[in-house]
Amino acid sequence: MDDMYSVKMRANKSCDGKSMHISGAERIIEKGDIDTCCGMLLRRALHHSKGEPDFINIKVEKINENEIKYTDALPVTTYEVASPEEGFLKLEELMAEAGIGGASKIAGMIKNTYGMRGAMILDIRTLERLEPDRDRGVRVTYMDSCGVETGNETKKNHFREALVLATKVAACPNIVGELCISDDPDYVTGYFASRKTGYCRITKLKEMGDPCGGRLFLYDGVKSEVDECIEFLEKQKVLVRMG
Repeated sequence: MDDMYSVKMRANKSCDGKSMHISGAERIIEKGDIDTCCGMLLRRALHHSKGEPDFINIKVEKINENEIKYTDALPVTTYEVASPEEGFLKLEELMAEAGIGGASKIAGMIKNTYGMRGAMILDIRTLERLEPDRDRGVRVTYMDSCGVETGNETKKNHFREALVLATKVAACPNIVGELCISDDPDYVTGYFASRKTGYCRITKLKEMGDPCGGRLFLYDGVKSEVDECIEFLEKQKVLVRMG
């Protein structure tokens, strides 16, 4: 196999004196695909429903293939709902199915992640936030799908990218669930994912045109192991077999 590389794209826009996140994506690819991949990510950053960015960063980093963990994608179930209210009720049902108590209160806390670049880590027993940087949150990186031809895409494949991320998070020590609502205004499907329930798509967790979204990881473990959890989320290289 050719050398492997991590390629990350981040695009921001200045808004009222602050930097607003516009777009982000990443791939794990072979050396021969770098040119095509960088061009695709650049075009994706420049054509986004949130507007045109004024800052785009593309980072290319060689990685050791021996450090990559391979795992199978979570099984997928889709739940059709008619409204965000119905969607949140389904979210609570799924958390209860995964053995997580206080589902209603936890589901409501995802709104505290809106505007964060990363995710909140929440202790399911104490409802204490565990991420060290509450403004930034925790970013899940170094992941991609394998066994699927992605081509020269300029448009985000919400389903595939979310499934890859959810599968990596579900494999993380002490993480027992994840709630996610996309911050793309034109995408209203969100999900709950866990090792017990699989990847559960809920077709409406917000109204079309709503730019708010966020991500919440549910932690069940001792505080002394939180750093190990964050290290896995941020640094472990993962390729997900999509079937």
